[in-house]
Amino acid sequence: MQNNDVFKVQKFPAEEIHLPIDGKEGSMPPGEYIEDCMYSCSTINDFIKLTDDMMKDILLLEEELVRWRQALIKYLPERWAEGLRQDIFNNTARCYAGDPAYDLYVQAKGYDPQQSEEHTEFMHRLANGTDESSITYL
Repeated sequence: MQNNDVFKVQKFPAEEIHLPIDGKEGSMPPGEYIEDCMYSCSTINDFIKLTDDMMKDILLLEEELVRWRQALIKYLPERWAEGLRQDIFNNTARCYAGDPAYDLYVQAKGYDPQQSEEHTEFMHRLANGTDESSITYL
């Protein structure tokens, strides 16, 4: 006696079943989509918006980290202060270039926010304590 005889389990068809889309009759073959999702699909647009918000958060946290490290340098013994000065950018956000999802985001945005010249200059001003938003602005 098999389990199917006891539990009355139906056999699944050998062929793949395609579910109807939006309640419409018919089926959609695998690999065919209603709309081209490269830039028009709402899911992709939502992904780009989410990634943009996340990048803003990452850059702000990176800036805050450097801002507080620069402020801490003034209170450390000289040997430690010099080490922190040299390593002020250590363990900040990694570069995501080369990741297919991030590359799609950069392509849609038109530039890489992590590699922008304004951000790089701002980070150097923070590291030197010469930006007006530095904690111990000179």
